[in-house]
Amino acid sequence: MKFTMTHPFDCPADLLWDIFDDPEFDRRLEEATGVRREVLESATEGAVETKRLRCVSLKEMPAMMAKALGTESFEFEQTNALDRQKGELAWKVKPAVLADRIDAQGVTRISSTGAGCVRTIEGEIVIRIPLVGKKMEGKLTENIKSSYEEAARIAREMVKERGLANA
Repeated sequence: MKFTMTHPFDCPADLLWDIFDDPEFDRRLEEATGVRREVLESATEGAVETKRLRCVSLKEMPAMMAKALGTESFEFEQTNALDRQKGELAWKVKPAVLADRIDAQGVTRISSTGAGCVRTIEGEIVIRIPLVGKKMEGKLTENIKSSYEEAARIAREMVKERGLANA
């Protein structure tokens, strides 16, 4: 299942990338979404910053998904490759269970506009589990979109708090 989202922000693109990389942003996002993120590995090669994260949902998984996945909570590793010069972050998710049946990846772009910047997220989730895969894709996509909406809300708060908004 493919999805696309856009969020406008009233600040320069480089400042928005900085907010998304701030530990305070992660703390607020965990509080709002119930997903804990831990950096496992971080490296920079040329213009590309790479991070490998472990993400654990602290919320109970819907019964259908828990039964199909054989686990009560959703845990995954996410690899991010950020190229600030291109304004692009490529991401790929590898779940802790059924990694051979679940693919999730995409690209997040932040581009400058006259009044600030806009974040565009293009992603795709494919779950290859007979009978319930498509339904799970829909639920997971819904959860991801909700998390991105929360992330946008938190980032806007932080832009405003720091006085970084464009005049």
